[in-house]
Amino acid sequence: MLKRVLSVVFLLCGLTVGLLAEGGPWGIHLSWQHDPATTMTIMWRMEPGEVEAMVEYGPTPQLGERALGTRTSYVYARKEVIWYVAELTGLSPKTTYFYRCGTPGNWSDIYSFTTAPLPDDPRASFSFAVLADTPGKGGYAVTGKLLEMAEADGADFVIFGGDFTAGGAQPEFDYWFNSAPEVLARLPLLSVLGDNDGLSRAYFGSFSYPGDESWYFLDCGPVRFIFLLAVSEPYVRQQTPWLAEVLQSASTPWKIAVGHKPAYSAGWYGPTDYILDQWVPLFERCGLDIYFNGHEHSYERTWPIKGGCLCADGVVYVTASGAGSDLREPGQEFWTAKAASVFHYVLVQVKPTELTVFAKDIDGNVFDHFRVRNPGKEGG
Repeated sequence: MLKRVLSVVFLLCGLTVGLLAEGGPWGIHLSWQHDPATTMTIMWRMEPGEVEAMVEYGPTPQLGERALGTRTSYVYARKEVIWYVAELTGLSPKTTYFYRCGTPGNWSDIYSFTTAPLPDDPRASFSFAVLADTPGKGGYAVTGKLLEMAEADGADFVIFGGDFTAGGAQPEFDYWFNSAPEVLARLPLLSVLGDNDGLSRAYFGSFSYPGDESWYFLDCGPVRFIFLLAVSEPYVRQQTPWLAEVLQSASTPWKIAVGHKPAYSAGWYGPTDYILDQWVPLFERCGLDIYFNGHEHSYERTWPIKGGCLCADGVVYVTASGAGSDLREPGQEFWTAKAASVFHYVLVQVKPTELTVFAKDIDGNVFDHFRVRNPGKEGG
């Protein structure tokens, strides 16, 4: 067993060396630390020794503007891992920009991204994809294909519900970023930590999110997105007062939360008692619309639930956990509207008064579809 584990580690380290040996900027990905309508954060890696890294950007491929990158680093396996981060500010809402990152003489290709709409835009609409749980035989290839499919389906950004890795190792994160590098250079990625990721330096060092990045929220168009550290009871309890404040202060028409472990689940692990006790009453009292999670290695959607019963104005819970990990067969409970054991992602189309949700398998088949409508949500 030890020889097998060491072989996997050496293989992953070899993959990492291969990626770095290309020389140019790599691991390029986008995120938001502040207002998604007027900012964009870009992260990338380069060969050690590069000093003055930067991003050139503009509303046309001719670029024209420049932002200096900040060098950040941490130590993994006695080696320094270096990332560069640049936050572009003062951007226009709902506008496409072009950019490249690196240094003069060592640039990336030119990519593009589009900023989000303003929260008070009455015609604001966008789409996002949700998926989770990569580790498994061929998992990175599955994740890469699903990301490519999501972009082709019109997703404006991606939410990943944790478990990028099987154990939080830096080479695993490196390989994840190489699963669909072109997509990650164009679509912002927002995520939560999975239990298998551990409280890994590699996870926190590889992303730039609001606050301390463990849990955070962002308002994007008509949605307040809340990203939670749902991996153990102490962390769930620690976040509860913060979660109450974030939910109660939201003035957006929609509220969507993301965590790794489920609240309601008919899957392998079943419901998470401490999430049911600590968070679900807040979800119900404050009008959360959907809670997305991973962890189960399957798909499940509940009927709207409130007070432990099916209720038209309750919360919908969606397990979107088929991005490459070995699949498990979900069960069936009274709350289960749809369940499936397939590699998949979820596409959510957002309008101020309607959420339309499609679950698609890796062959492009829609195997679940639902809407959340509420005309009264317009204006809060």
